[in-house]
This record gives sequence, structure tokens and C-alpha cells, in this order.
Amino acid sequence: MPAARRNPTAAATAASAGKTAATPTAPRRRGRPPKTESPIGAEPMLSRVAILQHAIKLAKSMPLDQISMVQLARDFGVAPGLIHYYLGGRDQLVSGVLNDYYRQRVGALPSLTGDWRADVEGIARLSFEVAVENPGVSIYVASHNRFRLFQDVEPGETDYGMEFFNRMTSAIMQGGFTAEQVALGYHLIAQYLVSASMAEASRQLPAYHQAFIEKKLESASELQYPGARFVSKAFSRLSSDSAFEEGLRITLDGIEAWKRQSRQPLRKSRDKAA
Repeated sequence: MPAARRNPTAAATAASAGKTAATPTAPRRRGRPPKTESPIGAEPMLSRVAILQHAIKLAKSMPLDQISMVQLARDFGVAPGLIHYYLGGRDQLVSGVLNDYYRQRVGALPSLTGDWRADVEGIARLSFEVAVENPGVSIYVASHNRFRLFQDVEPGETDYGMEFFNRMTSAIMQGGFTAEQVALGYHLIAQYLVSASMAEASRQLPAYHQAFIEKKLESASELQYPGARFVSKAFSRLSSDSAFEEGLRITLDGIEAWKRQSRQPLRKSRDKAA
């Protein structure tokens, strides 16, 4: 009789031992879990500067308000809590990116020359170029008020939003305008830059949709829509190449005309209200 049948208990024990030897139990690992794959690097060096630099890069291809702390953590391959630890909250993220945006503007500006219009034109053109290079920020600025200009900076850091505001208002001051006129002039120029930058960043200009617009207008009844038919080709070809410069010229022409008026523009409005 085989040994296994003579001693079934011994056989079962031997079989169990053999099975255990064939499939050993993996030892339980202790400590931190392995790091996840990170597109930034296998060993990301986390710091406030590194996080902001990555967010600034992202804002060149996506709206700033869509950049989340969770996404930043995923990109660095770390827990979201570490992003908060080094950076702070979302306000610090937004303000940090916007401060760099204005730093790019200010850093490209030459010194003022004394010619208010030439200086303002130069500031506006350079600002528009920076806005086009940072579409995610341009879209944010057009639809949000928080940190739209002035920034929440760390001790010892420069508020480049304030720097830009000072540079533009100082340029307009050179024209001999009143404080009210300088304030209104800045506001009108800033509004124009925001709308022009938003249109370019969001590809809203007619030239981006030329075929569709021209086809739509050409199919309209000339008797019912004479104006639309008249401008169909010209309107469908509009781009920033021509629209930005012309819009800037019209804005500055209007500001320059204030010096030839007998009354300040704001005083006339107050007189009507009274």
C-alpha cells in the first residue's frame, strides 16, 4: 500500500508544505508607497518657484482658471497636500502666474521718452504681444476681477501689476493731462487691450472663421440685409494684423482730443448728473 494511503495526515501535511514552498507569501512592505510616473521628472524638486513655473507654462495652452491644484500634483507625481504646502492656496497660484505675466510686460518695456503717444503705443503693442503668448492668462483677465492687476506678493517680491500700472499712467501723464483724464485714459486703453487680447486668444476674430462667415453673409438677401452683404468679404477677412492697430489709433486719437476741449470729459458728465 502506498505511504500516502497508510498515513493520510502525513500526506496532507506534506502536500500543504509543498504548496506553501511553491507559492511563498510576499513580505509586507512598509514605508512610503512608490512614486507615480511624473511627466516633469522621476525626482521632481518641489518648490514654490517650480510649481509656479509649471503653472505659467500650462497657461500658455489652457485657461488659468482651469489649472487646478490636483492637476499640478498629478503632473509633479505628488499628493495635492504638498502643492498646498509649498504654494499655499489657489489665490497664491493665480496671483503668482499673473505677476509673472505682468513681469513679462514690464521687462520688455523701454524707458519713457517724453512723447506720451509714442510711449503708450509702444507699451500697448508689447502688452498685446505678451497677451497673445499667454492666452490662458488673457482669457482669465477678461472674465475675472481678482488679481486682474494688483498682486498678492511675498515679502521682498515686486508687484509687477503695480509696476505696469505705474508705467502706463506715467506715460500718459507726459501729455499734460489732468489726473481725471490720465485715470480715464488708462482705463480705456486697458479695456481695449483686454478685449483685443481676448479676441485673439479665443480665436474670435472673423479671419479665423473666414469661409463660414463669408458663406453665411453671401447667402443673405441683399434686399433684406444690404449692409451685411456690402461688408461680407471685408468683414470676414478682419484679423489682429489690421484691427489691433486701427483700434489703438482710434482710442489714442480720442484721448488726444481731450487737450483741445474746453472742458474736462469727467466734469461734463458730473454737470449733467447735477
